[in-house]
Amino acid sequence: MISTLPATAPVDMVMPQAAQVTMNYLNWGLVVVVLIFALQYWRSKGSPIGVLFLLGGALTTLNEPIVDVLGKCWFPAIDSWVLFKAWGVSIPAHMVPVYMWFVGGQAFVCYRIYSRGITMRGVFGLYAMFGVINILLEVPGLNTAQPMYSYFGNQPLVFMKFPLWWMFCNALMPMMMAGVVYSVRSVLTGARQLLVIPLAWMAAATANGAVAAPIWVALNAEASTMELTLVASIASLGMGLMVCYGLGMAVAKNSPVASTATERLAHGV
Repeated sequence: MISTLPATAPVDMVMPQAAQVTMNYLNWGLVVVVLIFALQYWRSKGSPIGVLFLLGGALTTLNEPIVDVLGKCWFPAIDSWVLFKAWGVSIPAHMVPVYMWFVGGQAFVCYRIYSRGITMRGVFGLYAMFGVINILLEVPGLNTAQPMYSYFGNQPLVFMKFPLWWMFCNALMPMMMAGVVYSVRSVLTGARQLLVIPLAWMAAATANGAVAAPIWVALNAEASTMELTLVASIASLGMGLMVCYGLGMAVAKNSPVASTATERLAHGV
């Protein structure tokens, strides 16, 4: 398999202004939609969990330069509305609303689904659905006449300039965030509900590290090749499925682990 991607970061890229404006408007619009549902939930259920997930999603933006360096993703510094810069990577401002709705908003959806009851099969269905949503989010910005960002190096499984291995991690972030909060929901009362925000950050970072380690090493190895990164991406997929299964054991209603935990909560144990 021959890579058509640059071996080094395309540092001369320029952020297209029209696309940057559009991306900000569209993603902040999605945040507003999620916020409306979150506020309605707060009013009807007395729980601010949806708003807290949105704030937690915003905080996970701080993970972006880490995964970009390890996963070889580049955002243009030229003409970009840079939010912050770390490890040489310029993170554009529109990544905040992206993380808010994609990670925080979808975590809110997951939490409500977990609370209503989900099967192990349903957990894997969520994983697949969020993977597709990730593709739909990424492909437009990569395939405009002047791309908004770029992946480089020996990226495997490239579809319309998007390395599909990224969705193995990205789809798990909201699921993990919701799973952690759901698992400790009995103690997240009063002011302790604010712990949802840092828990979101930690859960998102954990999801990336737990799944992407093989491909990160393969991409950054001195002997990196397309064959090596392809094998590593398969390993990452397997690890993603393992994490998804473990998550299902914690939240699925037909899981013996989750069933036992629910019975203990019901009996105040």
